[in-house]
Amino acid sequence: MSETRLLKPNEGQKTKITGFDAIYRTDKNVTGDLLDYFELVVPAGQGAPLHIHHKNDESLHVVEGEFTFQVDETEYKAPAGTFLYIPRGVPHKFTNTGASEGRLIGTFTPSGTFEFFNKLTGLSQDDFEEIQAYSKKYGHEVLEVGTY
Repeated sequence: MSETRLLKPNEGQKTKITGFDAIYRTDKNVTGDLLDYFELVVPAGQGAPLHIHHKNDESLHVVEGEFTFQVDETEYKAPAGTFLYIPRGVPHKFTNTGASEGRLIGTFTPSGTFEFFNKLTGLSQDDFEEIQAYSKKYGHEVLEVGTY
C-alpha cells in the first residue's frame, strides 16, 4: 500500500552510492513497491559504467550540470533539463562531462533497487567481482569496470 509523503529540500535518507552523494526520497515502503526516487550528486568526470537493469525501468533527469548518456551504442549530450527514460534490459551509462559537479534525479520502476545500491556502498571498482555478484543477485548486470 502507498502512503503520502512530503519532503522538504534535502530531506530523505542521505547515503553514498559508490562515492556519489545521494538522497533516497521514496522507496518501496512508501510507494508499495511501485517506485524508487533519488537525487544524485556526481563529481566532474565521473559517472556510472555501462550496465543493464533487467527488472527495472529507469529515468534520469539532469537538474544541474552537463552529462553524456550512452544508450546501447549511441551517445547523447545531456545539458540541464534533459530527461532520459531507459526501459529494462537496455545497456546504458552516464558521465558528468561538465567542469563542476552535476545533479541528477532518477527513478526506478518497480522499486527495490536501493537494496542493490546499499550493497555497493563502500565498494570501489577494485571490488568488481563482488559488484558482479550483487548485480546478478538483484537483477542488474555491470558490463564494464568503473565508478558504480
